[in-house]
Amino acid sequence: MDIIFFGDSLTEGVPGVSYLNILREKLPQHNLINCGKGGDTVISLLKRIRKMKKPKTYDIAFIWVGVNDILVHVSLKYPIIKEALHQPWVKNVKEFIDCYFELLNTVSAYAKKTFTVSPLFIGEDINNKWNKQLEEISAEIELLSMKFKNVDYIDLRKEFFSELVSKETSPFIVNRSIRDFIIAGLLKNLNYIEEKTKKRGLYYTFDGVHFNSLGAEIVANKFLRYIEDEIRGNP
Repeated sequence: MDIIFFGDSLTEGVPGVSYLNILREKLPQHNLINCGKGGDTVISLLKRIRKMKKPKTYDIAFIWVGVNDILVHVSLKYPIIKEALHQPWVKNVKEFIDCYFELLNTVSAYAKKTFTVSPLFIGEDINNKWNKQLEEISAEIELLSMKFKNVDYIDLRKEFFSELVSKETSPFIVNRSIRDFIIAGLLKNLNYIEEKTKKRGLYYTFDGVHFNSLGAEIVANKFLRYIEDEIRGNP
């Protein structure tokens, strides 16, 4: 099967541990295509997909985007970075809905099956204001997904939050340090990632957004179940 993954840095796998690399090990007989790009918002992802040369129809497509549309408000430096990278972000929920609908229209037209994925978290404190905003846009993604016959919604937040609700969570939120990006991203230093996870009091990420080994494994296994259902013909 040809399976394509559209998303941001979580899909690209930089920084942190790549869930897609884990999936490739579990599905060596299938063609898994990584179309993740760090920093992508729902707007920049839509623009990027529209510029792509349309290939043959994909068997499965995953769309996982939305965190950066909220993350941009966490720090005053993030809007500057977004402007420099030409990655505009939505200004309100209505704009997010309109843009995500167009994203679904575009992707579902050349994928036999499309899975939308809830944006996960900004910091592992599930009650912070950023995660409340992500909950709002996740609900909109679920409603939009129901409008398409070949689209299903994956509530990935539920998978993680059901565990985090009983844990003492850290307030740490990603600060996009150059050191983190180089060591955890470009050098893929797993010891550094796990060390930062522990030091910052986190469980599934090393910076509140990007995955450590445990977080990436959970995502890979979740996606694997949906893919295997499609392979067996059990949507």
